[in-house]
Amino acid sequence: MINLRKLRGLRVEKNYTQEKLANTVNIPISTYRKKESGESPFKLEEAYEISKVLGKDIESIFFTNEVPEWE
Repeated sequence: MINLRKLRGLRVEKNYTQEKLANTVNIPISTYRKKESGESPFKLEEAYEISKVLGKDIESIFFTNEVPEWE
């Protein structure tokens, strides 16, 4: 499960707008916005590139130990 708050926080902390980060990792801005909002999933390659740009390991941003709740 992706920690979207952490992703947003790191992006802002590193002074990246959504547009700047999307351009840096070669994702169309409209697609990136959907991914960061949780509407679409990130591909593994995208997650890897984003983690490199933000200077964090991929696990700390894109993988959590949270177990989803079932209804």
